[in-house]
Amino acid sequence: MRPWLVGWTNFRGFSGKVDLRFPRITLLIGRNNVGKTSAYAPLLLLRQTLEARNPRTALLTRGEFLDVGNFRDLITDHDVSRTLTFSVGLDRRSRVRVRSDRSIPSELEVSFEGEKDGGIALKQSRILDAKGRAIVTRTRKDSETYQVSSPLLPTSSTIGRPYKEVTELRRAMREEKPEGFLFNGFGALLMPRSWSEDEDRWEKVRGWYNGANELVRTYRTVNAQVESQLRSISYLGPLRSLPKRTYQLSAEVPTSVGRDGEFAPELLFRAADSARVREVVDNWLTKFGYGRLKFRNSGDDFFQVSLCSQGKGGLEVNLAHCGIGISQLLPMLVQGVLTPAAGTFIAQQPEIHLNPAQQCLVTDFLIDTASRNRRVIVETHSEHILLRLRRRIAEGELRSGDVAVYFFDYRDGRSVVESVSLGERAELDRSEWPTGFFEEQLQDSFALAVAQATPKVAK
Repeated sequence: MRPWLVGWTNFRGFSGKVDLRFPRITLLIGRNNVGKTSAYAPLLLLRQTLEARNPRTALLTRGEFLDVGNFRDLITDHDVSRTLTFSVGLDRRSRVRVRSDRSIPSELEVSFEGEKDGGIALKQSRILDAKGRAIVTRTRKDSETYQVSSPLLPTSSTIGRPYKEVTELRRAMREEKPEGFLFNGFGALLMPRSWSEDEDRWEKVRGWYNGANELVRTYRTVNAQVESQLRSISYLGPLRSLPKRTYQLSAEVPTSVGRDGEFAPELLFRAADSARVREVVDNWLTKFGYGRLKFRNSGDDFFQVSLCSQGKGGLEVNLAHCGIGISQLLPMLVQGVLTPAAGTFIAQQPEIHLNPAQQCLVTDFLIDTASRNRRVIVETHSEHILLRLRRRIAEGELRSGDVAVYFFDYRDGRSVVESVSLGERAELDRSEWPTGFFEEQLQDSFALAVAQATPKVAK
């Protein structure tokens, strides 16, 4: 699995452009309220925008995954005159070369601006190649039109006198509206084949016709990749729902455990025909010391979940009476197992309400999830997760190149992010540590050593 490149400009507390690389496993660490969530927030915002009811919603800021307020809340320094930009890398394995003399699309970059009524508009959309060259650029001119520029399209000098057909085509392309933050290029298909009846005339407009079709092909390829990558994202928030004595089935089958993990029991209950899912979850629950789950139909659309402790004659206890730890753990296990191949699982504080030994097991589960061709992004405060991850790298269970560690901090009024490099055996070069990286542990260790070396004074 290749790293997923994600970037932003003028987003929240960050100044300027930030680019991150998400390989198989990414750890986001740092103090509270320094911008860790911003690392994956662009992905979640774009993901929920795909589900917007109104296709004219350029960026859905209050949705299934996140509620981040309005444009003023998103933009750096709350300066609504700035432009907000997100960029998403494309999967190389599924890229299609646009034309023999052109590079393959490598990145989609979308920029947003605030409107006077408080709304958000798509200001610019660019499809870039690996060298950052624009294959297609659409720039908003007013509320109704977008200027289109692309090396795929002929320049005016190559067609001589502008024909009516070309003029109409260019107007149709300018007036094409985006659906969310995506264009489809269909406005370029309005050139009828009948134009080819006049050989001389067709010779003048054929370049536009071919370029227009290439434009549509480019958008079709890029949009399919972007939508596939974004729709494969699953997100689990920091506070999971408390367990219930009795659950009621939803009117529709859930597609994920939900931001708060509220659908985890239901997904397992509905997975009666998928023995593998329950078996994998039960095996991990057993490793964590909880035992196995048992489901009981309570009539109509209701069911109960119990936990059967390990060993012969183990007790069967309703999930609601099994403590907070398992209620926080279960959604993570279920979503990790159900995340589709090549999908991305984002977990916020997976260690919450778990003891240190269990936090280490959480790391093993996330490593196992990533080994099955999934991408895992974890926001955590746990030193145990980082330590277990480093141990598994040193033991050869995964490569250091498959892991990224980003440290977030707040300096001089700005959020900053730095990459923490890991050696081939997970070595950490302290000379390259970012300032503040697990500094409390070092300070406590030093203070402990000083205290141990200092003779006690009798009172």
